[in-house]
Amino acid sequence: MKLFRWAEDCSALRDDQRSLSRLDELRYIPLDSSGSVWLTLGGEYRLKSEYLDSPDYGLGRGDEAYTAFGERFLTHADLRTSLGLRTFLQLSAATDGGRKPAERPFDRSRADIAQAFVDVPLPDAAVLRIGRQELDAGGNRLVSLREAANLRLAFDMAHLAARIAGVDAVAFYGRPVLNRQRSFDDRGNPAEKFLGGWLQQRVGTDPRAPLLNVFFFERDRARAVYEQGAASDDRRTIGLRLSGLDATWDYALQAARQYGTFGAARIDAFGAAGDVGWHAPWPWQPRIAASFGYASGDRRPGDRTLGTFDVLYPNLGYFSDAPVYYPGNTADAQPNITCTLTPSLSARAGADVIFRVSKLDAIYGPPGVPALLGRGMGPSYVTTLAYLRADWTVSPYAQLSISYVHGDAGTLIRSAGGHPVNYGGMTVDLHF
Repeated sequence: MKLFRWAEDCSALRDDQRSLSRLDELRYIPLDSSGSVWLTLGGEYRLKSEYLDSPDYGLGRGDEAYTAFGERFLTHADLRTSLGLRTFLQLSAATDGGRKPAERPFDRSRADIAQAFVDVPLPDAAVLRIGRQELDAGGNRLVSLREAANLRLAFDMAHLAARIAGVDAVAFYGRPVLNRQRSFDDRGNPAEKFLGGWLQQRVGTDPRAPLLNVFFFERDRARAVYEQGAASDDRRTIGLRLSGLDATWDYALQAARQYGTFGAARIDAFGAAGDVGWHAPWPWQPRIAASFGYASGDRRPGDRTLGTFDVLYPNLGYFSDAPVYYPGNTADAQPNITCTLTPSLSARAGADVIFRVSKLDAIYGPPGVPALLGRGMGPSYVTTLAYLRADWTVSPYAQLSISYVHGDAGTLIRSAGGHPVNYGGMTVDLHF
């Protein structure tokens, strides 16, 4: 449940948040003389290269070093009216090669529909959005955009947003999109559904007052895999999130409890996380921060209770850019620092120290399956992911990111035949 994650601060539609630039003006096409109907066109190209010398810490079969190259193409048309009616269409295509032992299903696709939805304005400023869409959960890291992959996460969904008595309210129901390899053949996953919502309000009248969010998620899957076995997983998550910032500090704190059923067993799990940053009045405007997370593990495998916390839809690089470790049965602490070297160049460094919560539950690897079974023995310390990342805004239309991660192999991993991992990544984003 880490609250400060790599590429997850972008919204579902970046163009909605970007200030008006010359490029935006060129993409803006008025369709009537009054300006009440207009069309915006745009797109994005991303090239990403990743090197990983030991996926899964060498614990998996066929665990070979690789260098993968992936491309993502996005183009969209956004039709709006002054009355609030909106139609949005986004097409995507993605390539991926070199990844071992196999390509991931969300990294390669022929031309397909990434998003296609209609916004219908309702009374009292409510908006109903129907169709394929990304879910912006307002900073809740249990639902990410999966920006680390070539294909971002989308849902075939109905989404209702309203403001009731000063409280922002959201409710939704849908299914995650299941990527298929041919053109225009993606569908909502029939084996999974996702529904829920949240209420959000500032605690006080000051615009900078803390923001309180109460959320509920229900995720039902026909099959999930944990140390305890494989079965259907019908899981409910209820939680609180509190965030805020001022000139010196920013913070985000979150806690959640999960209940439901896993096959014939009941679910009883808990997670909490936080990120607190101090903006020091020094050269390079450093943000000195500490993050922490806790996701409960199963303490009695084989009984009729599953205690493993599920982070629902996390980013692939949850603890760092390297997709080598998956949250669940984990406790971690991460000191880090971010410096603004120039107005267009920032650098971030830190180390995430990860422990297992229960020695009787597994260590989980992407995409959330047991990588090393718990035996009730050995140390709790698992690994430290030390990282360095630089982000350079070359121009308003081009960004470059470079990162390096070293994953230490603790005694637990080494005793199972594993070894340290090294990751290097480079991403180029072009917007047009």
